[in-house]
Amino acid sequence: MSEAESIENYILQRYDQLCNWQEVGSYYGDSDFLNFGYWTKDTRDQKEACENLMEQLMYYIPDKSGNILDVACGKGETTAYLARTYQADNITAINISENQLVFAKKNAPGVNFQIMSATDLKFEDNHFDNIICVEAAFHFCTREDFFKEALRVLKPGGRLVLCDVLMTLDAERRRESRTEKNYLDDLQSYRQLMENSGYQNVEIDDITEQSWRQHYWYAVKYFHAQFLAGKISEDVLIERLRPTYSRVPDMMYYLKGAGQKPA
Repeated sequence: MSEAESIENYILQRYDQLCNWQEVGSYYGDSDFLNFGYWTKDTRDQKEACENLMEQLMYYIPDKSGNILDVACGKGETTAYLARTYQADNITAINISENQLVFAKKNAPGVNFQIMSATDLKFEDNHFDNIICVEAAFHFCTREDFFKEALRVLKPGGRLVLCDVLMTLDAERRRESRTEKNYLDDLQSYRQLMENSGYQNVEIDDITEQSWRQHYWYAVKYFHAQFLAGKISEDVLIERLRPTYSRVPDMMYYLKGAGQKPA
């Protein structure tokens, strides 16, 4: 089995499992979001933070006409957010999980959902006005292959907008959902990768504090509040927070950004 196949199999199992946990939906305010979100001083909960993140990403698309591709759409909550701006028949969304797309089709009816890898896009050249990818590119084997495929299917002048996570080299090597091939040591390296892949007018913004770190504190408080209220046991508390705690030594940057295909 290749490294790409191994990562894909792990992600399918892990995220399908997460998507079927009722506790995950409750944490996300009975929505189907699954990301760190973007927190301001007025943000009340994780669902609102995830909506804030979508709003932040949409700022990078000044002209919201035409069509858009949602890459790694999960259960379609990000796609449903796009449907607030775009007509459903102008939205295409892809994911590698058939199980998740069952939910996605209910969340965003009328959208063209397809099973597809982000590094092997089955679309013709110059097809989409814009592409969005929410907190997923670090899973792709490789991120650079995705950048090049996205550039190919974008129309001239179109934009790829995304948020992404950079972890330590040790984490890239150790975590089953990641690959050393995606390691980048800082945000300038990320910008350079996009530019080397053919994008211009690249913008990369560090939102580690507003996203990952604020998500961390909210998750800690949320599950401890459940524990204090007697809703979960100590064992469940530890289980719920283990993934959050394990990320602390591995996380370097959480970023948002965009790059444009030359006109």
